Amino acid sequence: MSAGLDLPAGDFMPHAGPMLLLERIVAVDEETLVATTRFAPGSLFERDGRVGSWVALECIAQAVAAWAGHHGRQAGEAPRVGFLLGTSRFEVTRPWMSAGAPLRIEISKEIQMDDGLGQFTGHLFEDGERVASAAVTVFGPKDPLQVIGGRRGAA
Repeated sequence: MSAGLDLPAGDFMPHAGPMLLLERIVAVDEETLVATTRFAPGSLFERDGRVGSWVALECIAQAVAAWAGHHGRQAGEAPRVGFLLGTSRFEVTRPWMSAGAPLRIEISKEIQMDDGLGQFTGHLFEDGERVASAAVTVFGPKDPLQVIGGRRGAA
């Protein structure tokens, strides 16, 4: 694993603005990615100094997007839109995370098909304590517009 990295996660993902939840990529290899973030007071999902643990699912999905974007970049591709198709085994150990606390998101690839369909497992930790875990099924097609019914070149 390429540990000791400090890459801006947003450089590898199509997410922007308040929906860009990850801050840094600190490790990545063919099978895994580790990212970090924190939710500042006043950020989109923060309420009364807390962030609902359900937001961990989006953090895990975004870590998968960062993993795909990193690997795409190595092939000369720009980050592209992907889809979270579903989740299973989503477990939280408590209902909230603390605003401002350092969070670590770890994902690992279980399977990745040539057509862009994949499954990953992920865990989110706050100060070393596991707050959430999930398995996510994702789809990263080469042409997202075709998948959602858009037409290329339409005026």
